[in-house]
Amino acid sequence: MKKILVLGGVGAMASETTVDLVKTSDFAEIMVADIDIAKAESVTKTMGDERLRVAKINAESIDDTAELMSGYDVVANGLPRTYCENAIKAAIIAKVDMLDLISPHEETMAMDAEAEAAGIAVVGGVGITPGITNILAKLGADRLDSVAQIDIDFAAFRSIAHSPGLLHVILWEFDPHTKDRFYYESGKLIANPPFSGARTVDFPEPIGRQTTYYVPHGESQTLSKNIAGVQRVYIRGCFPPRAMGLVKTLHDYGMYASAPVRFEGREIQPLEFIRHYLLNSAEGDQTDIWGYSVQVEVTGRLSGNRVVYRFVTSHPPMETWGGQRAYAKNVGIPLSVGAQMLAEGKAMKTGVDGAETMLPAEEFINELRKRDFVINESLIYL
Repeated sequence: MKKILVLGGVGAMASETTVDLVKTSDFAEIMVADIDIAKAESVTKTMGDERLRVAKINAESIDDTAELMSGYDVVANGLPRTYCENAIKAAIIAKVDMLDLISPHEETMAMDAEAEAAGIAVVGGVGITPGITNILAKLGADRLDSVAQIDIDFAAFRSIAHSPGLLHVILWEFDPHTKDRFYYESGKLIANPPFSGARTVDFPEPIGRQTTYYVPHGESQTLSKNIAGVQRVYIRGCFPPRAMGLVKTLHDYGMYASAPVRFEGREIQPLEFIRHYLLNSAEGDQTDIWGYSVQVEVTGRLSGNRVVYRFVTSHPPMETWGGQRAYAKNVGIPLSVGAQMLAEGKAMKTGVDGAETMLPAEEFINELRKRDFVINESLIYL
């Protein structure tokens, strides 16, 4: 019988991975590793599944993480982005298949040859974006005769500081120092400043019409490599208007500047103060809508006609899908689906790459639909 290790398994996002594994998987052991061992013990005890085990993780140490991974059939990494490279290096040492929520990006793709030599599959970014978006782009490409352009837009609706990791994500998305805010066009990855590439998208209610902007997600890097013939790949996103307004203000007033300022005889870094305030105030964890939607449009040709294959995701109302959990389910459940596929030997190759080349797209989407994800499809003739 197979065993799985879930890193950060009681965190804000991967807690839903653990819940789905308990509900839907046949793993003989589900090891939940977290830095907060007391929380891990409390949460797993509440779940009441005898397959659950708990361990403490030291994600700073590659060797310690590799030792923890040893003996497992698959590792689902729900740790923050800063630990992606460490986790992949550990998986290569331990020779265990793994997947995460956030990569691939330049640093992790550089380990492709090492992972292939170790005979393991490392599936980067198996959340919603990247993750579901990559799978839908592949599915759309498979249904067309040729592909010219892929447009991905997301609306991630949650509070700005629901957790330290989630606060880091939104600040990083629009940080002018972030280097990989790319779109792909005519063979090149083109870097862009924050709040550029504005596009209006009508997402399903209650999210509704929003303005999305270029973001530093991995889809532009992997889809441009993995979807034959594609000439342009764009990835844009947004968060709730209130959060977007705050981040835009921080940007416009230079709060991302690294130089500290003097305040009452002390030097403080403006953005670090903002982080501290948001994580320690009630306002930082308040928002009206918790949920997620992505739109993926694949433009190309079908039977001689120029067409767009469009996918739009939604889910049950937050009132019936767990309140705040409605957001986290969109991120954490795909990680569980992908992990179960890896354990079943369904990885389509070894090495490090995006979900579009590693996991069977049609089956992945069918599994999401079994879990109440709504994925609408339409074919539009241009």
